[in-house]
Amino acid sequence: MKLGYLSMIVTLLIWAGFFLSLKSGANSDLTAADIAFTRFLVPALLLFPLVWRARKSIQSIPWYYLLGMFIGCGLPYLLVAGNAMHYVPVSHGSALVPGTLPLFVSGIAVMLFKQPLSKHRVVGLLCILVGIGIFLGSSIQGFQWLQAKGHLMFLLASFMWAIFTICARVANLSALVSAGFISLISLISLLIMVALGLLPSELARSAYSSWPAQELSVHLLVQGVGAGVISAFTYLYAIKCLGAERSAAFGSATPVVATVLAIPIFGEVPGSTTWLALGFICTGSLVASNIFMKKDTSLDYQPPRH
Repeated sequence: MKLGYLSMIVTLLIWAGFFLSLKSGANSDLTAADIAFTRFLVPALLLFPLVWRARKSIQSIPWYYLLGMFIGCGLPYLLVAGNAMHYVPVSHGSALVPGTLPLFVSGIAVMLFKQPLSKHRVVGLLCILVGIGIFLGSSIQGFQWLQAKGHLMFLLASFMWAIFTICARVANLSALVSAGFISLISLISLLIMVALGLLPSELARSAYSSWPAQELSVHLLVQGVGAGVISAFTYLYAIKCLGAERSAAFGSATPVVATVLAIPIFGEVPGSTTWLALGFICTGSLVASNIFMKKDTSLDYQPPRH
């Protein structure tokens, strides 16, 4: 049990580090394509043997489920989230992706699969909606249109991750095979788009000798090794030891961890409105995880394994 809690703490730090890395990339000369390169290179290479061995299982999955996994967790998702981080603080982005995930997953489950919603989950989802409203309302009221744009982009990213969650559950591949397959396809797509000039890349424009080696190494560790590989192990182990619902409940603390870490790293001190929105979203995500219920017939969800 203690190792399960330790694994979940490591997972939380990695998930928070994912958003901190996105913000660091947004504050630098690196483009979203460059950050995507650091995200997908390591898991694509390390997990390729697993993907190759599972190629027949992958081929048996309908293409639209694989496409949903790629869009919701691969290159399209990271480009949306990476660009959105230019407009909002870490606290907003980290709240609007994992925090609103149960809202979109439940919405898809109700509309497409006719899943029932318990009163308990409805309360949690309403809290999440209030938190979203506070974020958007504060931006619109202050005429901060770029920040509102960032909020909407992060909500789109959360919806994309919900699509991945549903498709990955139906595909029923192991977490490492899924991560390896998505990273491989994303890396190939990224290299093609950069080569064709469809995506701007500072790394492609500059000489290898002028690459910011120290900054890239940090992104490779956080994005590639941490979010791409290690978190898959630690989160799966936490689920095994603590259960899916308890692990999901811990995952709702991701925005708080990321926000606290962003204060000393980026000097982003949240105001009272941000803390209020965070409180509603984290509480709603916690309640919607069913941790307070012994039994619930609605669709279970898992927070994102970035």
